[in-house]
Amino acid sequence: MIYTSLFTKLLLSLTCFVVLSMATTLDKYYGMPSATHISFVDSAQNHEINIRAQLVDSVAITNLETAPTHYDNSMSVRLFLDGHFTDKFIFDARVKVSTDYTNREIADHFYNPNEGIPYNKQSENKRTWDLFAAKASYNLNAVKLLGGFDYIEWGPARRNHVILRGEHSPYRPWQDSSSRILAPAPTPYFGYQFELGPITYSQYGIKLFERKGYEKYMHAHHLNLRLPAQISLGLSETSLYGTTTEDTPNPNLDADSCGREFEWAYMIPFIPYVFEEHLMGDQDNISLSFDLSIKTIPGWELYAELLWDDMKSPTSMFDDSWWGNKWATTLGIARDHLKLGEATLDWFAEYTRIEPWVYTHHKGGGYTYASYSQSMGSDLGPGSQEFHTELSTQIGVIQTTLIAGAVAKDTAFSNHISDIHTPESPTDKKFLNSETTLRYTELGGILGITPWSWISLRAGYTRFWGDYQGYRASATGSLQW
Repeated sequence: MIYTSLFTKLLLSLTCFVVLSMATTLDKYYGMPSATHISFVDSAQNHEINIRAQLVDSVAITNLETAPTHYDNSMSVRLFLDGHFTDKFIFDARVKVSTDYTNREIADHFYNPNEGIPYNKQSENKRTWDLFAAKASYNLNAVKLLGGFDYIEWGPARRNHVILRGEHSPYRPWQDSSSRILAPAPTPYFGYQFELGPITYSQYGIKLFERKGYEKYMHAHHLNLRLPAQISLGLSETSLYGTTTEDTPNPNLDADSCGREFEWAYMIPFIPYVFEEHLMGDQDNISLSFDLSIKTIPGWELYAELLWDDMKSPTSMFDDSWWGNKWATTLGIARDHLKLGEATLDWFAEYTRIEPWVYTHHKGGGYTYASYSQSMGSDLGPGSQEFHTELSTQIGVIQTTLIAGAVAKDTAFSNHISDIHTPESPTDKKFLNSETTLRYTELGGILGITPWSWISLRAGYTRFWGDYQGYRASATGSLQW
């Protein structure tokens, strides 16, 4: 009765009316077309609430020589709510409730973040799980306040963000498993943003999850400069720290960090983290990043991301004699919205390289660049390389995408995000050791059809060659309103 009364008062105070709105853009969070939605709007349009719902069913068949053929079916109900109260307060929330079926045995889950996103095991071949994400911003003119439990994405990369990847989660054969949900998880955060002419400055305090009952935090700030000729240059820093999570003693003498709490000094604007870290004991995981986007030629974009993780100096970037010269980069080129008759073409090509030990830390899990056992940067992880290209075409209600790529992933010690460098470990590093590196190429395509705003169909097929031989076929159907 209380909720009914409040809702009735809201309707009366806003003098709302219901409208149906059509949309054709791709849904940002789940990759499906937006649907007709219901809106509650006051007569002055100062207050608006939009409600959408989506029912998705997908099936995948994976046939790799390294494992028996398996079948996976996932059904999910997704709810979306967004809107604004005046033009200053904007909000967005969404929930996904999923049920998965597989012919593989599903492992138990004990709700520890280091097991990945939590799920409920219903039987040997069935599980249920859910995710939510929400964000809000309030514009005070001089500063915009930010808060939420959501994904944070930085950089212009189309496939592999090496700084903060947000919700990007490409399929990787070596990650194929029924014992984990390998998608990235949202994180709670609060922060603020300043804008002054061509300069935008953003800063966040973020809670990460490594192990139940153990604190872990991340701070990130980003300075973006919009230059003439459609050039954008970004500079960012991140700082990670937390309570020691390992059960066995860490042989590194500075590894004990019991009871770490939120460091408020990192929320001071404009001060480089590297300076603040020194005053607080030189004990955190600091990285420096750059991103660049050049759109000088209409329709074209050249872009790059570069992560420097704990290097001695910029000149030591290619010095493999010290393991701590850790860096990662993505370089790309793209051509967008090329019109050829009735067709619209989009194309991009990327190269990503991630050195050994990147995203790791010698103090262990409380300091790694990860949450819910997933990298906050590229999901390729340390000791990896990828060439990737995609060509997408839109003709009326039909969308097609062709993909091709080559991936190399080293499996030796130093190339997993949970690896810990100790005093006994080698002081040098080797990128993609020939004896321990898995390599494969992939070629595939996706066909999507959206005949009406309320229905979408999509099918895909990818073939793998090399250390992973086989194919993966999938189909997805969606109903939305």
